[in-house]
This record gives sequence, C-alpha cells and structure tokens, in this order.
Amino acid sequence: MARVALTGASSFTGVWIAEALAGAGFQVIAPLRRGRDDYAGVRAWRVERLAAVADIRFETPVASPAFRELMAGAGLDLLAHHAADIPGYRSPDYDAQAGVARNLAGVAEAVAAFARGGGRALLATGTYFESGEGGGEAAASPYGLSKALTNAAQARFAREAGLGFGKFVIPAPFGPWEEGRIVWSLFQAWTEGRPGEIRTPAYVRDHLPAPLLALAYADAARAMLDQMAGEVRFRPSGMVMRVGDFARTVAEEVRLRTGLPCEVLEHPQAAFSEPEVRANDQPQRFAPGEEAAFWDAYVAFYDRVRAAGLLAATPA
Repeated sequence: MARVALTGASSFTGVWIAEALAGAGFQVIAPLRRGRDDYAGVRAWRVERLAAVADIRFETPVASPAFRELMAGAGLDLLAHHAADIPGYRSPDYDAQAGVARNLAGVAEAVAAFARGGGRALLATGTYFESGEGGGEAAASPYGLSKALTNAAQARFAREAGLGFGKFVIPAPFGPWEEGRIVWSLFQAWTEGRPGEIRTPAYVRDHLPAPLLALAYADAARAMLDQMAGEVRFRPSGMVMRVGDFARTVAEEVRLRTGLPCEVLEHPQAAFSEPEVRANDQPQRFAPGEEAAFWDAYVAFYDRVRAAGLLAATPA
C-alpha cells in the first residue's frame, strides 16, 4: 500500500481529497498545523471526518522539525502538498511576495528530507489563476502570481532531489464542508427570505463539485507514482459557466429540495479586475445517479450548518 503525506488535509478540499485517496487504496498521513482543540465549527467537523480515513499528526506545520522527521522517517511514497497561504487571497491587495515566502517556508528542507527517506514524487496544488493556467498567460490575481512562483520553486526543489513533480490545478470547487464561499452567501440570503446577490455575474468560471475534484486528485496521485519522471499537470474541469448562471443552477437544485424561493439577484458588472474567463481543460463527470446524491448531500450539509447556528456569519 502506497503511503502519502497530505498537507492541508483539514481544508474544505483537503478532507475530500483525503477520503478519495483512502478510497483509492492509499495510506494517508495528515500533518496539521494546529492542535486538536484549535478546530471549531465546520473545521472541527472536517477534522472528525479526516480522522476516519487518515493518521492525523497535530501540531506538525511544514516548517517544523516534526514535519521534517515525518518526511524522512515515515516510509512515504508521495508528498501531496495541498496546503497554501490563504488569508486574504481574494483581495486585489494580497501581498504576493509575502505569500510566496509563507508558502515556501521550510519546503526545501522538507522535500530534501522526503527524498532522503525514500520518497518518490511531489504533487503540489496550484490554481487556475496562475500564469499559464486556466487558459491565460498572465496571472489573474496577486494570489495567482504567488502560487505560480511558489510552484516554480517547488518544481525546482523536486528536480534537485531527484523526485517526480506534478501540479494539480484547482478551479472553483464547491460542495459539502465548504465555508464562506459563494454558495454559503446564497444560503445565508435564502434562509433569511432574501434573494441571493451576485456582484460579479459576468465572470466565466470553472465550477467543479468537490467529489469530482477529489477523484481526479486520487487519479493524479496514482499517475505520479506510475510515471515517476519529468513534470506533469492535472487540470480537472467541471461546469464552465457565468457566475450568475452557476448561482441560478444552485438555486434550482436547492429549490427542488427545500421549497424555498431561492431567488437570485444579479448586479450589473462593469468592472473586470480579473480575466473574464478562467477554466481548466480536463472535464470530469458524475457516474449515473451520483449527481442527484451530491446535491442531496450539499443541501443536507447546509441544513446542518443552519441548525448549528453557524450560517449567520461568514467564517474568517
């Protein structure tokens, strides 16, 4: 059984990825930055799910000696580096240089320790806002620039250590266990009897259900260990559509399951601080019957969030 260390496993997409990796036969070790008692609300729910499929190592941030010891001594095959510098990433004032520094803190040393311990490949997470991704040559945001520079450095670290390197490019995921994303704001409005407001409806984005993203990640992990040479890219794609149309798609599915009006108000969009279109190019599809089950689980998740009193405020 291949052993994989997955950073960022307590994140929304991270817990989905951990479950998919375990389902694909990987033994998952999840080093987390915080202590066990530092997780609350939806984040605590995710850690609870994570514990069912992974060996969690609390208080093991990437830049720590404990992380390097794990890399060197755990008999790992794959380092799945999914963690990233997140706070304020949507802001046009995001400090790309500081983000790169935080993203790379301790990574070179960790990759070297991983290679010494017999590791075979590094799979890093990217974003379709990076330069050269999502159909665009330039970075779509300061955060995208920071990720492009981060992944260029990580590819170099892998080459120098004799490891395979892959980049898994994240589009716009959505699904249960998320926090503070577009659908969160829609549910806030709908449960209060208000229309959900969309202020950038004209952007065309690639909306990928989290289960499909996770299955694509597990496929990428297997491919990394099979290939073990050069550099490869994985660019899973979902529903490529206007943000306004995506909101209406969600509204229709939620309306069917709740009876709520689920009205959507699109504000006119005149400013385009980001590229109008950003999308990946490797379509992912639900198996027959699975899409309805996804929407059922999505609505049930928000019912649980509302019942727990967590929906009223957008998470920090």
